[in-house]
Amino acid sequence: MSFSARHLDRARAESFGAAAEDYDRYRPTYPADLMDDLARLRASEVLDVGCGTGKAAAALSARGLSVFGIEPDHRMAQVARHRGIRVETTTFETWDPRGRRFDLLVSADAWHWVNPAEGAGKAARVLVPGGHIARFWSFHVLDGPILEDLGRIYAEHAPGVEVGGARQKSTAGVRDPLSAGDDFVSVAQREYRWSLTLNGDEWIGLISTFSDHHRMDPRSRSVLFAKIRGLIDDRGGTVRTTSGTFLQLARRV
Repeated sequence: MSFSARHLDRARAESFGAAAEDYDRYRPTYPADLMDDLARLRASEVLDVGCGTGKAAAALSARGLSVFGIEPDHRMAQVARHRGIRVETTTFETWDPRGRRFDLLVSADAWHWVNPAEGAGKAARVLVPGGHIARFWSFHVLDGPILEDLGRIYAEHAPGVEVGGARQKSTAGVRDPLSAGDDFVSVAQREYRWSLTLNGDEWIGLISTFSDHHRMDPRSRSVLFAKIRGLIDDRGGTVRTTSGTFLQLARRV
């Protein structure tokens, strides 16, 4: 299934809650530079669509912004509430804003789960003129020849699952789909880069939060993870990633 059509796979979209605590523990926080850039937009009211366990919302709240979250899974929402984030458990498409308007809408690793036929129009309705919508996605690419060995492990034990840590498509020249309509103009597209050094348990913890890995048959997943952990142990016990977050920022006309 293409990235743009993932919103159709509701079972996959709503599978994260079963691993809410692992998601919160193993998913990295978002880059401070990205959060600082969003805070500089000086939004008084922020809507976080698909807020998950509240990682982005908490970072923005720490910078003085008032954040309200929408999250379809009650288990993810509960973790966010423990962080002090106000959350309504619903999908963006069915959410009733009750006349509320926002200066900034953010969606962290979640906008691809929103129906594009409905998402853009609803975002336009809940944003004030001149408000911004920021969608961002993180990626983690493993460095070095370990990818070749991982490819063989996945081919044997999880042929239908994307290799965790595989190289990502370039974001250069990617067009913001919101700019195709009349309600938004593209403001910026940026990549924020960093790196991670993780031991075997930490890498397994991270990829276990990916929806295609999480939804594997438990026995097959256990075998896959054991093979990956063994490979990492054989290669010194750690892996290093080239990680980053890709931002698409648009302004409400």
